[in-house]
Amino acid sequence: MKWRYIVLTIVLILIILAISYVTLQKKVETVPITSPTEPTQPISKERIVAYAYRDTITGIDPSIEFDTGIVILSNVYEPLLYYDPIKNEFKPALAISWNKVNETAWIFNLRKNAKFHDGTYLTSEAVRFSILRSKLIYEEKGIGPGWIWDCLEDIFIINETSILFKLKYPAPIPLIASSAYGAYIYSPNVLRYTNASDMMDERIRLWFEAGNDVGSGPYKIELYKPESEVVLRKFEDWWGWDIVNNSKAPEIVVIKIVEEPASQELGLLDGSIHIAINVAKASINRLLNQGYKIINQTTFHNYILMFNAKRWPTNITDFRKAVLYAIPWDKVIEFAFQGFAKEASGLIPYGYPGYVENLRYEYNITKAKEILEKLNISNAKLEFVITSGYEEEERFASLLKSSLNQLGIDVEIVALPWEQVKEKGVAVWRNPDDAPHMIINDWWPTYPTPYDYLYILHSADIEWNWSGYTNPEYDELIDTAFQLEGIDYNKAIEIYNEAQKVIFDDAIAISIADSIQP
Repeated sequence: MKWRYIVLTIVLILIILAISYVTLQKKVETVPITSPTEPTQPISKERIVAYAYRDTITGIDPSIEFDTGIVILSNVYEPLLYYDPIKNEFKPALAISWNKVNETAWIFNLRKNAKFHDGTYLTSEAVRFSILRSKLIYEEKGIGPGWIWDCLEDIFIINETSILFKLKYPAPIPLIASSAYGAYIYSPNVLRYTNASDMMDERIRLWFEAGNDVGSGPYKIELYKPESEVVLRKFEDWWGWDIVNNSKAPEIVVIKIVEEPASQELGLLDGSIHIAINVAKASINRLLNQGYKIINQTTFHNYILMFNAKRWPTNITDFRKAVLYAIPWDKVIEFAFQGFAKEASGLIPYGYPGYVENLRYEYNITKAKEILEKLNISNAKLEFVITSGYEEEERFASLLKSSLNQLGIDVEIVALPWEQVKEKGVAVWRNPDDAPHMIINDWWPTYPTPYDYLYILHSADIEWNWSGYTNPEYDELIDTAFQLEGIDYNKAIEIYNEAQKVIFDDAIAISIADSIQP
């Protein structure tokens, strides 16, 4: 029987790297493709892998994208370093060596044989251009992941393949340079391709979002339809192919946007999909019995329940606590996640830097009722927005609705595509009454810092702070901790822990589970 895989990953690293891909070879078929530009040439055979992804791609500008576009970016672009969280070590990507000169200066030496997809070679200028663009866009427009470079004063070019990072304060530059967002390097020729006046020119973003790229990764973009399909083609001049030494690597990767779990399962069954990330968990055992194989991955992906702090009645702290006490937490893992999750605590996932134990609300329907009686709230109607196609969220929402119904609170569950969920979330800053009372924001990290999970409640983060929560004390705590990470890491963690306690006491947001991805 042919081996087939159901895999849930945030990025397609398993396709890039030989370590996982070789096990897919029996299912991945060689498909005849005729080049339309050379009809007289013999039919060529190319290895194609079809990967089902459940969300619309939100963007592919490597300096701005901070969401689902990672599934594309991680294959098309590369950072300076890769970080292995299991071994807690760094591996060379576009940088082959790096060293700390002093507390506020680092030198990185670049690969000399790395090419961009436009045929030009990696240079120090490309690194400087890419990183400064990420930083400046965030500082001037407040969008994207450029906050990771807050510590950066400037980047100085030593020569064509050596650069110096000059910092404003000590920071873990190797970690930042290995970030999954905001640290990708690309050719500065994009200025010429777009006739842009400078790196901030909007024409650059529009050029990227039209499906163009100038990355250096193992695949380049051939077709970009963010709501339906993305096609990546193997970049034969990638510096890493000799190192990976993977003869099974596909020439073409097709990323299909398939929202519904049932449709992903159907694609597996009819052979139109080779790798699925979102089949119904109830189907997994049956698929295993049919010869499919599953790879479980414990990740730092969690689901954060956020309350609207600007709309009645979730603008009342005690009301939010009543809701949290009404959640049957003992059923969340087995019912909502069907066993594919770990009990959460606070906002930060288990095993991640800054995780704090015992920041949980226990199920206590009696206490919830007492709180509501004191508030003189005997009935209310709450709007709860979740992402359609996410069965974990759908099941959790049904649990919450059933429990709150016992308290006279009616919950309207609104399931929307991810892009519309985001629009609902950010509405809290424009008109709080247009934003839902409750919303789930599923989150995965940028690079290993507690700040990543805690910043989504910072008053300056109007892109992801869907609670509309503003607390100067909290902002100061996490900002202080962030700047301390490169000076006194243990002290920084203590302050992050204090900040999490503030959020817990304010009951403004909480992780409902730490996901295990099947």
